[in-house]
Amino acid sequence: TTMSTLSMLTSTTSSLTRRRFLQRRYLSAVSREVNARNCRFHVLHKNPDAKHQILCLPGSLGTASTDFSVQLSSGIGEKFGLVAIDPRGLGRSNTTTDGKQFVREYPSDFYLQDALDGAGIMKALGYNEYSVMGWSDGANAAMHLAANKEVKDAVKKLVVFGGNSYVTEEDIEAYEAVRDVSKSWSERMRKDKSAAHGGLETLQILNDRYTDAMRKILYDYNGDVCLTELHNITCPTLILHGALDVICHEYHAQYIAKHITNSKLEVLEEGKHNLHMKYADQFRTIVGDFLTDSQENNYQEDDDEPQPDIDHIAYGFMGSKSLFAALRVGIFDAIDSVDGSATFNDIETACDISGERLKTLLSACVALKLIRRRIDENGTDLFHLPKASSKQLVRTSRQYWGDYLSMQVDGQFYNRLADIDNTIKHGTEASHGYESWFDSDPEAAKNYTKAQHNGSLATAYALHKRLPELASDFPSMRMLDVGGGSGAFSIVTSRVIQDATAVVLDLPNVIETTKSIISEEEESVRSRVSTLALSATDPGSWENVQDESFDVVLLSYVSGSIPSEALAGLYSNAFRALKPGGKAIIHDFFLSNDGRGPANAALWALAHMSVNPTGMGLIPKRVINILSEQGFIAPRVHELIPGMTKVIVAKKKSA
Repeated sequence: TTMSTLSMLTSTTSSLTRRRFLQRRYLSAVSREVNARNCRFHVLHKNPDAKHQILCLPGSLGTASTDFSVQLSSGIGEKFGLVAIDPRGLGRSNTTTDGKQFVREYPSDFYLQDALDGAGIMKALGYNEYSVMGWSDGANAAMHLAANKEVKDAVKKLVVFGGNSYVTEEDIEAYEAVRDVSKSWSERMRKDKSAAHGGLETLQILNDRYTDAMRKILYDYNGDVCLTELHNITCPTLILHGALDVICHEYHAQYIAKHITNSKLEVLEEGKHNLHMKYADQFRTIVGDFLTDSQENNYQEDDDEPQPDIDHIAYGFMGSKSLFAALRVGIFDAIDSVDGSATFNDIETACDISGERLKTLLSACVALKLIRRRIDENGTDLFHLPKASSKQLVRTSRQYWGDYLSMQVDGQFYNRLADIDNTIKHGTEASHGYESWFDSDPEAAKNYTKAQHNGSLATAYALHKRLPELASDFPSMRMLDVGGGSGAFSIVTSRVIQDATAVVLDLPNVIETTKSIISEEEESVRSRVSTLALSATDPGSWENVQDESFDVVLLSYVSGSIPSEALAGLYSNAFRALKPGGKAIIHDFFLSNDGRGPANAALWALAHMSVNPTGMGLIPKRVINILSEQGFIAPRVHELIPGMTKVIVAKKKSA
């Protein structure tokens, strides 16, 4: 490397006093040329002898001096060095190692290119371990660096702000609005950037190439900037966001924080997109504290940390059994059938049970808040239902799912969970999977499918509400509903999308019940839903599914119900069945990437183990990586049933 003292900088504030102050302080940063990955990079380096170095990646068309001048002048703290770079082809990093000048290109993987360039620069400088700080586009490159298996082990901590893991149509409209730098940019920005990149003509070329690249990311890669990479970041991560940022909306920061394990989000209420410049002192304190904080393994519990309610957990099965018993004897229906509040005699007559047994069951339901109880002026007990019980536990309600609870959860899983300790100990010796279970017990397959139906109808409507773009993207959708069970999702899709057709693929014993359920639909729906009796887990059994014949392949409650070694083949078959531009939808009980919850998803994973002991504990990271290996792009994670299920939507690249 070569080194010279930096004597000037482009100011990031309009104050002459502040500009002169920065220039004086900026003298401590040094300019270097670093050869890495066939490019001669310009680097501004502050405090090179510090043990903890921070690689600083600038934003779109940004350079070390335009985007990090404040940090290079005032630093993050005495313990930290800063390595701010001009990215490949920008600023003074416009020469190859053999001396040829060039203007930056924007290949489809330019974020990864910038990430690997940054890692190459740090390696050339002799740093095997460092933290990374990225702003705006630099944040996106920083996330690629921290996720890439070839270089991620060098990253101690990650700080990102103003970044986005995907782009939308609205983003492209914003980029297009400022494509013409001579007409749409402010004079000051145009002057600063022109000076950094060698003139207005070069700046326009760069901006055109950047805008075209973002359009390509949206239209060729479904907007995927680093949707897969997020899930593979394991280092401690700080996401900062300015609440007044009009360039990058807060939902981007929230999405990033939600899917990076071991991350935290901090929002600066008065901050905008350039929060590190406008609120430099606050930024320095927050980042310095985060980088200084030592996360050792000697964890000590805080005094105010919530404690487990052991009694509630231990006695919980008694509560669920109270619910199931009340459903079976018809207590909720009995109370609902009475105009106003029901008396004990009303319930006793309707349910054909009496005396202390009914009183005890009612008391349990009241204690669980499933039923409300009051005493009138005559001392008579009166019972009525809260809204949740009326909606979900009364048979005449459209949102009723009591059959699912009593027939499947209680009637089937309770029995199987009785032997869960043996299943955990011995795995396949204790159970042989859903296919074996249903083959050996056709009645169980029938009851399971019928019980699932009402609950799945509601979930299917929720899916279309969560993903309204399905109807607009595929107005004549052809959907393959893998492991579709009762056909609820296919039925709802045919109800919601007028010209949609669907094929329900499931085991032969299941499909017989599916056909019966479909036959009860109106002609306009049932005529567009067909069935295919196949095993989803055997790659060879998809030979009857034509390649590239479906717009959507739905896999609801399938991924967690089959052996983990079958997932790659399942997703490979889904990829093969999709048309170019088609989408795979994975809906299941997912834990968060850190494995800490939600509780109901964790409990369902345990329940599935009673049938499928070789299944995978589902977290988005594991499923997304398998999808990516099969060729899917742009995996987006959505919450569906709050606190329980998630949806991953991934796309097959357009032709």
